Amino acid sequence: MQKRMQFLKNEMISSNSVTTCALMLLSLFSVIAGHSEFNGTSVQTVHRGKSVNISCKYKPSNDTESFTVELKTNNKLCSSMKTNNSWINHSCKEHMRFIAKTEEMSFEVSNLQINDTGTYICVVTRTIPPPSKLLGEERTFVQVIAHPKVSVSHVRTSDGYHTILCLSEGFYPSALEQVWMRNGGFQNVSLTYNINKTNPDESFTLHSYLNVSDCTNYSCWVNHSSLSQPMILHLPPADCYENRGIRMWMILVTCVLLILAILIFTVVCERLRRARLQSVPPVRTNVTPTPTNLHCEALYSTLGDHHPVPCSPTGFHSSPQ
Repeated sequence: MQKRMQFLKNEMISSNSVTTCALMLLSLFSVIAGHSEFNGTSVQTVHRGKSVNISCKYKPSNDTESFTVELKTNNKLCSSMKTNNSWINHSCKEHMRFIAKTEEMSFEVSNLQINDTGTYICVVTRTIPPPSKLLGEERTFVQVIAHPKVSVSHVRTSDGYHTILCLSEGFYPSALEQVWMRNGGFQNVSLTYNINKTNPDESFTLHSYLNVSDCTNYSCWVNHSSLSQPMILHLPPADCYENRGIRMWMILVTCVLLILAILIFTVVCERLRRARLQSVPPVRTNVTPTPTNLHCEALYSTLGDHHPVPCSPTGFHSSPQ
């Protein structure tokens, strides 16, 4: 328990530091967001998957017969050449194209991803007549942002506590505020701990856990630079009761299975006992049958007194074996 409280304390300190940095970054980002100027560089904020137009300004020269227009970051991304009032030699990477109008040139970059964030430089150079001459250079900082996908749920823990999770996924930049609420009021941050991680696509994910005595009337408040206003996501009460119902069903099913196991064990033992009794041979005993018919013969003495001799039964006599 002490280790758990120390862990929560450390995570609370980390959470406060992250929140402070987040507020500073959000304040700074609000200054440079949109189509503004920052140290001579125009700034454009674009949502992930959208497109951006980067304009190219230059000073035309009367003696210019041919010039090139290039868009580059660390390397060349897209270029085109104008000769005798016609555009030729377009060379652009995927999701990029050059747009030429009467008095304006621009590059369109579509399907922007987080790793497309950076400074784009448009360079216009005269090539004919030589020598080459720089006609214009314009810098545009493109900030790609991604709004968080937020979900709130009840999670199972082995220590028996009610734990609820607020999960913000896939947001960029990393500055994000995520706070627990109950009945419309903000909760004590000392009861929460956060886990922040970076995803393969360079976006961020933030897990916020809260240990509670019950999981009703809780909400997660999230604010990010990609949102027009903070999000408030409520924990469905059914989610909490559903998990309780699942636990009750698990207990009930376990009891039923235990009773069935006992009954099966009892039946098997009884059948084994009966089988052993039937396999023992019966004990055979010799019994002398009792005669059912007695036949007596009267014997008379021939010596003159004529007294009959006592009658003795005659019949079947079995001798002991």
